Amino acid sequence: MNKLQAANHYIEKNKGTVNNRPFFHFTAQIGWLNDPNGFTFYDGKYHLFYQHNPYDIVWNNMHWGHATTNDFINWEYQPIALANDKIYDANGCFSGSAIEKDGNLYLMYTGHIDPNLGYQGDVTQIKQYQCIAYSEDGIHFTKHQKNPVIAEKELPEGYMICDFRDPNVIEIDGVYYCVLAVRNKDRRGEIIMYKSANLVDWTFHSSLYQTKYEENIMLECPDLFQIDGKDVLTFSIMPCGSEYAGEIYNKTAYAVGKIDYEKGEFFAETEGLLDYGRNFYAPQSTEGKNGERLMIGWLQQFNQERQPKDYGFNGMMSIPRELRLKDNNLVQQPYQDMSKTFDKMSIYDDVKLGVKEEVELGNSKVAYLQLDFSAINNERFNIEVNKEGGKSTRITVDVRQNTISLESDYEDGNLIAIPDCFHNSDDELKIEVFLDLHSIEVFVNSGEKVLSFISYQKEKGDTISIKGLSETEIKKLTYGTLS
Repeated sequence: MNKLQAANHYIEKNKGTVNNRPFFHFTAQIGWLNDPNGFTFYDGKYHLFYQHNPYDIVWNNMHWGHATTNDFINWEYQPIALANDKIYDANGCFSGSAIEKDGNLYLMYTGHIDPNLGYQGDVTQIKQYQCIAYSEDGIHFTKHQKNPVIAEKELPEGYMICDFRDPNVIEIDGVYYCVLAVRNKDRRGEIIMYKSANLVDWTFHSSLYQTKYEENIMLECPDLFQIDGKDVLTFSIMPCGSEYAGEIYNKTAYAVGKIDYEKGEFFAETEGLLDYGRNFYAPQSTEGKNGERLMIGWLQQFNQERQPKDYGFNGMMSIPRELRLKDNNLVQQPYQDMSKTFDKMSIYDDVKLGVKEEVELGNSKVAYLQLDFSAINNERFNIEVNKEGGKSTRITVDVRQNTISLESDYEDGNLIAIPDCFHNSDDELKIEVFLDLHSIEVFVNSGEKVLSFISYQKEKGDTISIKGLSETEIKKLTYGTLS
């Protein structure tokens, strides 16, 4: 039995032990899940590959899991796509992307070699190579005989082969371009570009994007795409330093502008954060079946002490987000089909609350909330979920402070704030909240600002309420649950 067969056999034998799955967020059948990989629409279906350790609930032994869907609600698990069974990927098939060529589906990924395992010991022994695999049916993949297709000889001096990963491929005018995360000689993150005519023979093209900040040691999982004639580059920022010990407060950012593909130069016009929470990482996008741009990301939890040790799984994906540009900024609105998840909807008009007055909406750990209100008629109010015995998770709208924040009694030290939510005193605002067993995703004004949060704590309450912290007037309140 080879490694691919062994992984599929293990999953089939043990998947029944998994419990406490979220209701509408994608998880692996069993074990660990992190970065989305090869997210693409191919042969009439959405394909989602992902970093996967089927044998444990911690990061290690990276395979590529695989699932398909038509609506992001109903998923069909496919066999493991890639296992670390070659010399050039012996210690992991790390993140990458997918692209269709001549009717076949190609995966480009990072082969990881680490004799010490787990980044322990001498990092100079770590090698990260770029590899490809191809498939005629989108399910069963063959690794290319010329792997690795980008290795040390293709990496210019001044870059570190131990941190050289996450290939993302785009085709422009018949030429394939690949953006990659790398650490330079100054130990700072950088995104570099390669070009190819055939996906096999690659040459270094340029340094496309650099970080100005010393603490940003990697700009991981770059994703390059186009919207409305503009080039958009997203990436996940990995910090370093003793102040981050025990917690990884990684952020995901974007830059919008124009790329001169002949020269490999990126002229960024606007930059910003994709998500203001601490749990959204490594997003990847694809062109949808109707030409829209869809993104999905990993809701990450690296803190080992907070992982669900007896759930049998760890890690989930965000709900899909539809991307568009507004005033040259990237906006992420919830994918339209996600509302179909909730089949019991209640709508309340003109909800008015006095100071400390509260209205309970129901009891559920899985729900959808939409609040439409005017900034001029409100100063502060709370949306409270998971409420029980004096504990809750609170989403606080504070017009005076110009913020929307989240704080939970179930996780320590996690006050998270979205700044600059209200542009004018007469702003008409919309807040959407997607609540699942272990996660909350908050969308402000159809995704102008987004915040993601996860907590695997078991003993959470289920009461949902709205509480006025000042005189509060909500024009329309929508509350959805599952039957």
